[in-house]
Amino acid sequence: MNEAVSGAAPDGPVKFVLQRRARPGAQISFEAWIRELVASASREGTLQGSSVLTAGGGEYFILLRFASRAALQRWESAPEVRALVATGDALATAADTPQRRSGLETWFTLPGMPAPPSAPPAWKMALVTWCALLPQVMLLAVLIPAGLPFVVSIALSTAIPVAMLTWVIMPRATRLLYRWLYAPRAAAGVDGGKPA
Repeated sequence: MNEAVSGAAPDGPVKFVLQRRARPGAQISFEAWIRELVASASREGTLQGSSVLTAGGGEYFILLRFASRAALQRWESAPEVRALVATGDALATAADTPQRRSGLETWFTLPGMPAPPSAPPAWKMALVTWCALLPQVMLLAVLIPAGLPFVVSIALSTAIPVAMLTWVIMPRATRLLYRWLYAPRAAAGVDGGKPA
């Protein structure tokens, strides 16, 4: 597999991001393949989490978070995984190359646009995320009834902002702030400085 590598610390967690579009008529088989891929990563023992998102039209984003770059490389180079990837390639077309990500940058890509070769600076990602999260947390602190059980209250106050950030706020914030987030590349003319 050919990966684009973001500037991750070699000893920190790393995300493997795979974007694929199921071939016509192969969507059910491809979804079974995704489950098999996630199960294979889970057997590695250093998988910290996984997410599968769909953008509709048979397009899927598979995110696997490993404890370290070495753990990802060990899993990736296993013969079982190489064979599994070949099977997946027969069921789908590559919408993008697999990528390694290490932080919030998966929120700062836009559907329909190729992922930039490197993430925005960490401080910009943290600032935008905090600005998007703070109003939600403040509003939910007022709206969530105080009498709810602790676990229910915490579940609501975390699930709602995560969903809002993932599907509503961050795509819009990224589109709005694209030039600023990726300013060095835009100035250099790599992406023409144009948001999608």
